[in-house]
Amino acid sequence: MSRLATATKLLTVVVICSLLATGVVVGFVRGAPELSASLPDNRVAAGEEVTLAVMLTNAGELETMSTTNPELNQRVLTATGVSTQLRAGDAPLSVTTGRQSVGSIADGGERAVPFTVSVDKDASPGTYRLPLRVAYMHTSEIDEGGGFSRSQTVERTLSVTVRVVEQARFAVVDTEADVGPASVGTVSVTLENVGSEAANETAISLDSLDPDVRVGSSGTSSQYAGAWAPGQQQTLTYVVAATETATNATYPFRVTTAFDDDRGVRQTDASSVVGVEPQTDRQFVVTDVESDVAAGGSGTLAVTLRNDGSWTNEATLALRSAGGALAVDGGDASTRFVGDWPSEADRTFTFDVAAPPSTAGGTYTLDAAVDYRTDRGADASARPASIGVAVVPDPDFAVRDPDVSMTVGEEGRVRGTVVNRGPTPARNVVVVISSPSPNVRFTETTYALGDIETGSTAEFSLDAVVAPTAAAGPRPFDVTVRYEGPSGADRQSTPLQFRGDVVPQPDRLAFEAVNASYGIDTSNRLSVRVTNVGDARLEDVRVSLATAPPFTSESPSAFVSALDPGETATLGFELSVSEAAVESTHAVALNATAETTNGDMIRMEPSLVAVTIAEPSGPGGDTAFVVGVAVLAAVVIVSGWWWLRQ
Repeated sequence: MSRLATATKLLTVVVICSLLATGVVVGFVRGAPELSASLPDNRVAAGEEVTLAVMLTNAGELETMSTTNPELNQRVLTATGVSTQLRAGDAPLSVTTGRQSVGSIADGGERAVPFTVSVDKDASPGTYRLPLRVAYMHTSEIDEGGGFSRSQTVERTLSVTVRVVEQARFAVVDTEADVGPASVGTVSVTLENVGSEAANETAISLDSLDPDVRVGSSGTSSQYAGAWAPGQQQTLTYVVAATETATNATYPFRVTTAFDDDRGVRQTDASSVVGVEPQTDRQFVVTDVESDVAAGGSGTLAVTLRNDGSWTNEATLALRSAGGALAVDGGDASTRFVGDWPSEADRTFTFDVAAPPSTAGGTYTLDAAVDYRTDRGADASARPASIGVAVVPDPDFAVRDPDVSMTVGEEGRVRGTVVNRGPTPARNVVVVISSPSPNVRFTETTYALGDIETGSTAEFSLDAVVAPTAAAGPRPFDVTVRYEGPSGADRQSTPLQFRGDVVPQPDRLAFEAVNASYGIDTSNRLSVRVTNVGDARLEDVRVSLATAPPFTSESPSAFVSALDPGETATLGFELSVSEAAVESTHAVALNATAETTNGDMIRMEPSLVAVTIAEPSGPGGDTAFVVGVAVLAAVVIVSGWWWLRQ
């Protein structure tokens, strides 16, 4: 062998040893998952339906492993696409859940798979084996170098053990109802423990499956029964309310039993659905109603009821206002205690009933409900009886033939007739009038009419003043009728509206200034001729100046006792012109009032007269003052010269 060949072999040996030392060896990873099944809670009882949680556990095994890539080891140990199906086998039960898909279970993992089983009612206690069919896939071999892999599908039959144990079971053996439509009564349910074991801390729940019948206040109610021996029967009573639409049909209720078994574990017996027919022999009939209630007031209601059913214990009558239209003893409802109420016996009750001010006349409904105690000691209510209460209506008022006589700036009147169209008389009637117009002011806003019988009328008349600044045209008026109603309470009608025209003020007085020309800074007499240009006599004519700068007046008023049509009188006023005035023609305003022969006050619109301010034609004013001073100075000088000469 040459040296070269020997060296080559040695090199090969060294490389192989190095690869072995570093672990880089190319080979196959082989292994398989190993599934097992268990049932941790395997107790069931005869006649029950329960869900069993089957636990699948994977404890895989490796034949050859990868030291460089642990993920390959986990891959060959994982079961994928796992599905399982539980079967009854020879056990006295049926499996109601079909095949279950589980997914993947890695090595060391576990999954809980639920199955619902229904145990036969006559199942014998004992231990039974249930077959569990399991199917899955896994990768059985992986080539580390080339990536090649091989997969397998596995189907296996495992088993779990179930124990049928002795346990309490309950069955409904009887029901009884004491409830009718639109009433509150009771439903009694009798149950028997048909199981082989006693139940402890037992509670029975009842809930309605129909909206027309409600158990308790929340729709369900529970009764405590305590310890319950096998073969023992107990009757439990529940308060039940039936709606107005409930009929004497059979309504479904669900009965559920919860208890502690012999190990102290809380168990729930399978719910039972029972049919109950709402019915009752309790019936109370209204035989007589008397009332004197009037709209807007109060009165007494006497109502008589007869017990058309069986003897009733501890009865109480509750009278309620339907819709709150009437108040009973000051509230929405009021009660009267009756006690024992024999069959066919009448009872009469009295209540104070009030009709609010907004109440209209007519018949209103009150509900009379009788509450009582059943033979089993439960509180119940009979179907309410409706009571019709007649409320005496209010009088009905209207305004006929309204007459509005008004003139701008003058006093006027509103007249009309109030008629009572209602079925009841009105006492102490008072008319109240108003107008939204700010320029119409009534001297008195009320007018007493006294009593107005049904169909009768009464007239009213109210004085008003229209402002001089008002515009002519239609005006709205409201009349409210206050009165004492049938109940004696003070009432008032809704506003009765009508309209009337305010006519323009006619020309009555004409004014003319006489020689009204004055100098600056002077005090003068202003003469004004006033003429009655109307067609009626005017009395107590009063005229006043409404001065403004540059005028003032120390005597701005004048009076004429009377002016016949066409008659003229001259009035005098003091008028001063300020020193700051300028030459011009100015307007001076005159305000005038008068009375007609029938006493109506007239306020006329302001009238204007022309006044001229001009310089006087001769010396005057400041010029006259200067001339006077000069003359005085001359006299003083002459007198002094004469005295010196002496």
